[in-house]
Amino acid sequence: MAGIMIIAATGCIAMEKNTGNVPSPVLTPLSPAPMPVQSTISVVTSPTAVPTILPTATITLSPAIAPEITQAQIPDAALNARIQYAKNMLDQLKDSDKADTIVEPAHPPLYCEIKISKELGYLIDATTGNTSFVKGDYGFIDSDLFKQKMTPGHAYVILHTHAKDWYTCRGRGTITLNTFSLEDLAASSNLTEQGYHVLKVIAVSDKDYEVWPKLRDDWKTKEEVDNAFDHIEQHTEVKFSIYDPYWRRTFYDVDSIMPLLARELNYSYTANHVVMA
Repeated sequence: MAGIMIIAATGCIAMEKNTGNVPSPVLTPLSPAPMPVQSTISVVTSPTAVPTILPTATITLSPAIAPEITQAQIPDAALNARIQYAKNMLDQLKDSDKADTIVEPAHPPLYCEIKISKELGYLIDATTGNTSFVKGDYGFIDSDLFKQKMTPGHAYVILHTHAKDWYTCRGRGTITLNTFSLEDLAASSNLTEQGYHVLKVIAVSDKDYEVWPKLRDDWKTKEEVDNAFDHIEQHTEVKFSIYDPYWRRTFYDVDSIMPLLARELNYSYTANHVVMA
């Protein structure tokens, strides 16, 4: 607030002096005393204005919701070229010593013999074009190995191998696991919940299998995948799984059920680019 300066003019009234022999005025008793002229000034007093108190309005400002910024992706031609390169590399590596293939012997009561390899994979960042190699363990790749190379908000294509994987159980013949496992389908949901966009998952085995949700980021959770599997078994009255008490695990015939499972989950599913669902 600007200050207000008050200037006091002290002793600035001019006093006039008597000059020469000019007599001073004389007042006699006969002279009537001058009557002061009283002027009456009517003062009109304005009524005191009563301030009107307006109710105080409370304004609540909602925090602005910042929309997610969709990151631009590399051109489709460039992305497809990287996918094909990764497929070619994995096709060579899945049958090499790099996969560390082993055979687990059969045990009673079901005598399930398992031939299994370490899963190998590539992660393609569709936002930047960066490509990374990942080596997992027998029968799986921990999603954290991919996540370590991922940036929230970016879009990705995940490729991995199912190399030479099969198991033979007494009375059931050989059931291969060339296509996706139930864990593959659920892992993408976990990554989506953490802010990563998985465009599609590709399994490289006897064929190239690709799966992706028809609605972007609509990957189903592990519980939803399991429920869909159970629903198909009940509806078709066909058993697509077998439990081995020795291994304490359930083996799923995913190759046979995958087209039905993809439709149940609202996924697109191809094998060597042939549409299966």
